[in-house]
Amino acid sequence: MFTDPLSNILSSTLSNILGQLIGSLVADKLQQGTLNERAIRRKLNAAVVQAAARFAREYYAHDPELTIALTAETHFADLPSVQAALRELLTHPFQDPAAPLSTVQARFDDVLPAQLDRLRVNAAVAAFLHLLGDEVLYIPELQQLYTLAFQRMNVEGTRTVAANTAELVQGMHNLSDTLTQLALAPKVAELTAAAARPPQRSRPWHNLPQRDYALFVGRQAELDRLQQLLLPYPASRHFLVTLDGIGGVGKSALALETAYRYRDQYAQLPSQERFEAIIWVSAKRTLLTAAGIQARPQTFNNLHDLYRETAMVLELPPILQAAGDERRGLVERALAGCRTLLIIDNLETVDDDELLSFLRELPDPTKVIITTRHRVDIAYPIRLVGMPRDDALQVIALEAERKNLVLDSDTASELYRRTGGIPLAIVWSLGLMSLDYSIESVLRRLGSGYSDIARFCFSESVDRIRNHDAYRLLLALALFDSSTSRYMLGEVAGLDSDEIGRDDGLAELLQLSLVNREEDRFSLLPLTRAFAQEELAQHPETEAQLRDLWIAHLTKLAQTYPTFEWRWHDTRRLRQDGQYFRSLANWADQAARPDVFLGVVPALLRYYNVIGQWVEFVTTALSGLEYAQLLGDANNTLHISDMLACILSQQGYHAEAESTIKRAIKLARTQKSAEWLCDTLQTYAQILRRIDKFEQARACCDEAASLISELPTEQQAYTQANISFELGKNARDQGDWPLAQTYFLAAQQVFRLEDTDPVFNPDRAWGLLGNIGLVLQHSGDFDAAAQMYQQALAYFREAGGVGYMTTILTRLALLEEQRGRPVAAMSYAQEALERSRRLGLAQELAQMEALCARLSPPPQQPLSAC
Repeated sequence: MFTDPLSNILSSTLSNILGQLIGSLVADKLQQGTLNERAIRRKLNAAVVQAAARFAREYYAHDPELTIALTAETHFADLPSVQAALRELLTHPFQDPAAPLSTVQARFDDVLPAQLDRLRVNAAVAAFLHLLGDEVLYIPELQQLYTLAFQRMNVEGTRTVAANTAELVQGMHNLSDTLTQLALAPKVAELTAAAARPPQRSRPWHNLPQRDYALFVGRQAELDRLQQLLLPYPASRHFLVTLDGIGGVGKSALALETAYRYRDQYAQLPSQERFEAIIWVSAKRTLLTAAGIQARPQTFNNLHDLYRETAMVLELPPILQAAGDERRGLVERALAGCRTLLIIDNLETVDDDELLSFLRELPDPTKVIITTRHRVDIAYPIRLVGMPRDDALQVIALEAERKNLVLDSDTASELYRRTGGIPLAIVWSLGLMSLDYSIESVLRRLGSGYSDIARFCFSESVDRIRNHDAYRLLLALALFDSSTSRYMLGEVAGLDSDEIGRDDGLAELLQLSLVNREEDRFSLLPLTRAFAQEELAQHPETEAQLRDLWIAHLTKLAQTYPTFEWRWHDTRRLRQDGQYFRSLANWADQAARPDVFLGVVPALLRYYNVIGQWVEFVTTALSGLEYAQLLGDANNTLHISDMLACILSQQGYHAEAESTIKRAIKLARTQKSAEWLCDTLQTYAQILRRIDKFEQARACCDEAASLISELPTEQQAYTQANISFELGKNARDQGDWPLAQTYFLAAQQVFRLEDTDPVFNPDRAWGLLGNIGLVLQHSGDFDAAAQMYQQALAYFREAGGVGYMTTILTRLALLEEQRGRPVAAMSYAQEALERSRRLGLAQELAQMEALCARLSPPPQQPLSAC
């Protein structure tokens, strides 16, 4: 934001002015060649650039408007008051850091004269000059003069800065004596030993930037963990901690908040847990605002920049005066003698092997926090992901209030979902809204992989992995809406035969914080997925390859789920895989690929049934029927019709269910498929039973039984047991409990709970147990019935099957009413009522509404007047 104005205005103007001031003070010796004017001017220019960068970084957070005005709207370096202050800084370098500089007390009336608030102007100019004075102080050629004067002050033992400064001024006007004394100056090591500490200042010493947030929200677990890790040895054996995660996830804010808590709680902490100094260095090169991605002066690039900040915070000028190969030893000795917290922000933009070597060998008791998008192998990692929903909503509320925005709860929830709880994305979005962008347009931007927020968070990291296996894995993962196994991801990325390449690629993605991992499953945040999907769109050939592999793998997976209801299927696995089937079906529908849609829809319908999403079930089934009839796909027409008719009947749409199953039976006869005819006849029997056509229902069962001999041998016993189950329900609904029990027990001989046969169907077995419990309930054995209900309910809660679960809850509620336990009955009834409403289960809904009405106390009647 300020880089160009500062470079163009300050570097050229201020370095010239400083050169003139220095030249006027040391003119004799410049002419004699004792000092190199060109070298001094070059270093003056570097000092100006460094001070400008620090000013832009530190003061912008405090007063952005005035920062921009000073650097972009005025040549304030040319003004007399500023030049006078510069001379004061050059000739009085040892002001008490704990007290305001003399320049702070000066008035800069000729700077921005139209600005009415002179206190703001004075403070801003003074802040910049103070930073410039710090930088100039550490120019080696000038520092020699300053160090000698500093020693003289120390030897004389006086703390009267003004008097010593006056002597220094006289000395600089008469350099002949001063330069003669330089030849006798002690060596660096002697300076380090002899230099006294600067005037006393409050602990901890620090150079922390201003907080850019009003209130720190959440991350309590991470704050507590950091506090544990930063305890001194041996309470904590870790000396280096990384906060890693994608850009904008809040790494810097967490590190800064930790530092401020150590600063603010210094007096309350046990002495061994205090940090005497806190040093902050940041390598950030960009910042994100509502106006876009802005360049930021990078004030930290290498190990020597870290030395400089350490010297400034610890006030040890000899560190900078020493030769390069001696500095490390001086810094390490300084850190060993002062418990210091060192914070390195944005390490990934620093490419300096010397820095990593220094960090690996830090002396005790120093502790280091590193924020990075990349993991560091020597550190204890704390991975940051999106904030939990409640914390994120609190951030949204606070930021909206700060920007005078009013958001309803639905908008806040959608903003959380689109951002994935990434704090910077939340702040950026609300910043756009405060600039009159509509909510809809901001939400659309969040879904764009080339929005400013997406590019800010991911561009640099993704650029590192192009043409790597990791890049292909990232694009493959973008095809999935939910977490994915290592094996499945390798298959879709085309790396199934290269396990080493797959695992190395996933490790690289984890190191770059581009993927999240939970156990051995991998996922993307919404923003990361949007960015990766845009990358896919930019590479259509790669997208086509990965898409074909994705389709083939999921279609093959869908075919592992059996066609016929009586066959075994793993509902636990289906609840996990069903999310993939839904994604593939949605894509196929949008891409007009009915062949792909039909390849996955039977498994998807089973998934919707298991998790109780019957509205989605019916919508998907109707689309599937349309596609199947369009393509003349008889098998899918039969399969979908059979499942759809069953659900419609349970929802009370008996006419639609009967019409659907009759067409399926007709098609099965046309296809001469004994299997499908047998199965659709059983479904028709269920529909007829629900509308009390018991004889017709039994006739359907009898016709189905007559077809058993035409079925494959291994299928016959299961089909007969399935028919017995339906005949038992037919007898049950007619109130013939002994006959119902006979059929149920016959079916239980095949669908046994202890069976390990690969086609064993546990849903059938537990459903049978629930029906046997109903028989026992009607015979008066309430305890045995309750036990069976509870066992069946526990299974369906764990494995899935919301329809079964609702039926069991209904029976438990009615049982508890019979046992005279109204509180328990009402508890079961309320859950059954809620579930039956969501599913549209007609019979259970009617039963529970009636039960709740019976158990609810009657409304109190008003007392009549006497």
